[in-house]
Amino acid sequence: MKVSAHQKLTRRDLVKGLGGAALLLPGLELFERSARAQTAGKVSKFIVFCYTPDGVNQNAFWPSGTMSSYTLSSILAPFQKYKDKMLILGPQMNGTALVSNTGLTYATSVAQHQAPVTLTARAGHTCTGQFCTGTLGIPYLSNQTTAVNKLDAGPSIDQLIAKNVTKESPFSSLNFGIHPVGGDTPSDINYADDGTPLKRLATANDAWNHMFGSATGMTTTTTSSTAPLAKLNGITSFLNSRFAELRPTLSATDQKALDSHLTALNTYETRAQKRLQGATTDQPPSTSCTMPKRATVPTDQMSISTGADAQALSPFYMDMIATAFQCNLTKVASVSFGYPGGGDAGGLRMPWLGFTDPLHFVSHHGGDSTKLDKYAKMSTWIAGEVAGLMDRLAAIPSATGTGTVLDETTIYWFNRHGDGNAHANFALPNIILGGTGGYFNMGRWLQLPKTNPTSVLISLANAMGVSVSTFGETGLAASAPLSGLTG
Repeated sequence: MKVSAHQKLTRRDLVKGLGGAALLLPGLELFERSARAQTAGKVSKFIVFCYTPDGVNQNAFWPSGTMSSYTLSSILAPFQKYKDKMLILGPQMNGTALVSNTGLTYATSVAQHQAPVTLTARAGHTCTGQFCTGTLGIPYLSNQTTAVNKLDAGPSIDQLIAKNVTKESPFSSLNFGIHPVGGDTPSDINYADDGTPLKRLATANDAWNHMFGSATGMTTTTTSSTAPLAKLNGITSFLNSRFAELRPTLSATDQKALDSHLTALNTYETRAQKRLQGATTDQPPSTSCTMPKRATVPTDQMSISTGADAQALSPFYMDMIATAFQCNLTKVASVSFGYPGGGDAGGLRMPWLGFTDPLHFVSHHGGDSTKLDKYAKMSTWIAGEVAGLMDRLAAIPSATGTGTVLDETTIYWFNRHGDGNAHANFALPNIILGGTGGYFNMGRWLQLPKTNPTSVLISLANAMGVSVSTFGETGLAASAPLSGLTG
């Protein structure tokens, strides 16, 4: 490689000059953040999208009191200790009653059945908020198990973020689903650039083998072998040597940049040594990257058919996400709770709550108090699972030495409806959670006028240091982030 003293040194130039050894370090953080993110100030390092279908029991969901002095509802009670890490995107209230057509609201009314675009607003169809409807949208199909719900365009917002922030991680994103496919209504939430839906990891075996069944820089046993550490030392020694050879050929500006990368390499080497040593000792450092204990998830047909497996599968996925962030396996994750539609047989079941009705069935409550009670209990369990993820992230010290991984993480818990009984297109019960790297002003209950949900997607991308000026097409596009979230 010939390097000009007047030519800006690029990552590609450097890798070519160093040889392929740099590629053997999947966690190499020399170029972890772009110049944009390094100078952006407060920025979130990780993001999780938690998707729930079928709306909520609106009367049991929203806080009580005023925006400045409020009490969390019974559904939101699992987040009580994280109240200062909540940004509740609510509708306007008239006393205890919500005001119709306020809050996060679809651009037009929603048909009886519609296809969710969920994380994307780029369908090129007649779209409503985060979902598409109408004859130009994804068709209503009776068998979603075999359907391919391809859009005209993509990507979804999570994939757009992933392309910009996870270049040094083994996985661009990790997408999990708890009974994610079924019924008669599309439930895909992750889309590639060409609009192809991305398959979610739907079983414990799928998730475990995907994350740990290939070379990720982690050991899957407690062997005392020093081979991984020796390999690391050999590679970093080679890179240090090649840095020294390359330096005299560079301009003063590029020499300064190279010195910065050399410092980063030394930092990475120290951190990686601790992780590898921690993975092979009985008492790993608190910041080490270690394999999680694999929890047992029922795989028998009875547990799957009744939904009983979800009680163990959900926390299993939350463990996977926490490990992925701790070990820098990815910076973007999603988990979906069930699927919408399908009549009485559709959606997620929670028999451990004392009943076997699926979420979709109880969401069509018709004002029945028994169904409304079940509706609230199911949402409360999901809230507890999201809060459980926050617990896991709060227990992991940040790699920076200050705070925790939760402080660096943004979680977006969002829903496809307001009230499921009416398939309401307003008052979407969506909440931003986590420390968000200090990007959002948390600890608030906002009462919003009619607001385009796509503006929130732009805000989430911006929180991750990804510049997005416009997002979405046809009827639900937004050209700016939602104002007031960072103030």
